[in-house]
Amino acid sequence: MPQTFYTTQDEEILSIVGRLRSSELLENIFVIPKRALVLQSIVNLRMLAREAEKAGKQVVIVTQDENGRRLAEKAGIETRPYSEEASRETEPVIREVPVDEPALHHQGISADSIGSSGFFAAASDNAVSVSGAERKPPKDLPNTAGNGMRLRIRNASPVRQPSLNSMRQTEPEVSSVRPRPSMPVQTPQEITRVAAPHRNEIPDSSGRLSRVFTPPKPAERHQPEPVRAKRESHTLVGGKGKSWFAGFVVISVLFLVGTGAFIFLPKAEIAVVPMSVSQDIGMEFDGTTDMMAEGERVVPVRIVEKEETVTVTGETSGSSSGNGSKASGKILIYNEYGSDSQQLVATTRFQSEDGKIFRLTKGVTVPGVTERNGQREPGVVEADVVADGSGSEYNIGTTNFSIPGFSGSAKAGKIYAKSKSSMSGGSSVGQSGATSVSAADLEKAKGGATETFRRSFSDTLSRDLAQNERFIPETFDMAIVGNPSAPGVGSVASSFEYKATFHAKAFVFSEDELKDRAVAVLRKKSSISDDFEARDVTFRYEGGTADYQAGTFRFKANVNALFVASIDIGALREDFLGKKADEIKPILEKHPEVKNIEIELKPKGFSFAVPKDRKRVTVTVMRP
Repeated sequence: MPQTFYTTQDEEILSIVGRLRSSELLENIFVIPKRALVLQSIVNLRMLAREAEKAGKQVVIVTQDENGRRLAEKAGIETRPYSEEASRETEPVIREVPVDEPALHHQGISADSIGSSGFFAAASDNAVSVSGAERKPPKDLPNTAGNGMRLRIRNASPVRQPSLNSMRQTEPEVSSVRPRPSMPVQTPQEITRVAAPHRNEIPDSSGRLSRVFTPPKPAERHQPEPVRAKRESHTLVGGKGKSWFAGFVVISVLFLVGTGAFIFLPKAEIAVVPMSVSQDIGMEFDGTTDMMAEGERVVPVRIVEKEETVTVTGETSGSSSGNGSKASGKILIYNEYGSDSQQLVATTRFQSEDGKIFRLTKGVTVPGVTERNGQREPGVVEADVVADGSGSEYNIGTTNFSIPGFSGSAKAGKIYAKSKSSMSGGSSVGQSGATSVSAADLEKAKGGATETFRRSFSDTLSRDLAQNERFIPETFDMAIVGNPSAPGVGSVASSFEYKATFHAKAFVFSEDELKDRAVAVLRKKSSISDDFEARDVTFRYEGGTADYQAGTFRFKANVNALFVASIDIGALREDFLGKKADEIKPILEKHPEVKNIEIELKPKGFSFAVPKDRKRVTVTVMRP
């Protein structure tokens, strides 16, 4: 049969733990009333569960307090609802025992005695340092500096929390206990019962208080809750304020003590630095479009192509070769060809009715035909022109102009121009300050157009390629398609437009596949085993040569990789559970993959030992 204990509402957890320790039976039942202090804190219930586990005993809580039952079950304690039948089945026969102050405090129980005694042993030193210089690195690790193991163990919390006994209120000595009247039960058993504090206190002749413990009668236990509350309220008349204040103080103290105990339960944080080795080497790779090609440094590649027209504006820097000045003026350009606009670049030629040639000084866009009130209206734009040669014969009046560049096409006669004013300024006398297009100006414009297309091609590749795909801009193949549109050398103008169509090709490869090949070569070259994981593999490309007709691409790259030993966190944690300082070094001999280890214990002030509960041990693998 189990041993049954009846508790009061304000009985503390230390008192209940004392009863559990004094019990000679393995199964112990605690009958706890509603709103009892011990049922208000899950920390108290966890402490009771821990003590039961240490003593190898079973604890069952019988109560009508539903919230208390939920907390007890959360703490891992079995619960049962309170009933008259259940109380009769487990009703004990209580005999009177002498109770003194030490017994009331349950055999000198304090908060320090609750928990793992091995863990809370006194420590002469708060930090343990173990050197692993004698440990040998793994056989497959290159002989690099810093392979020795270092172990440093320290405690983190500043001071140990005061004992719970120092915060408990001193209780008056109990001089006698009145036994509970025996009641018929199915299987009686005799238990030792220690009287708990009770509200009814009677002074004896010696001036000390005698406490009387009266277990609740069956009828009272099943009395309706409102009636019981009324009776309890009646007994507190006259001392209600003091009782509430005392209860508040007790609850506050228990809360602080429970919170502190939970916070300061032993924990260990283990930081592990794995063995590592860094490799940096220059390598040459062969890219090919042949998917069947094999080799440890062969990388599959593909070709990407793009075509684009680029227009740039250049400034002229040449001087006019003629001895005279050129006539200039304004014209109106018309577009009757269609609704699409027409672009005309600088230096576009316009021929007058008498055969004189004038050129645009700047590029223009002529609007297309529009419909207005059912009639077609041509688009029109104003532009500046300059004579193709010097001399006063170019000072002509208003006239019509055709565009020689459209001769023989459908646009001939549909896109034309008219003088807005007479041409003037032409003279056979030299004019200072006139500039013309030079060969250097055209070459500069070509270079600007080429660089503009190169940047546009690179931006397009970067945007359209997959995340792990790479290209080397220095290996682009670029060429101009057809003839660029540009004025001739010597054309007089302050600026001009250069227009050209470019076509480009580029080799594209997967950097992930390149990493696989580079890591394989590094492992083979440096004798690094597969137990080491390759991390932080980076490339610095140094150009190359490309043959787009053959579909081959050879390039160089400087490869840097960090190889880090793999750590089995679960196995390492299991090996450290419950170990003391002198047991750490032999364990590390089984883990050659560990370079350094640091164990931090909380709280401070106890001899070193890793907790046995794996939930309170954290293992973190640090970056090498």
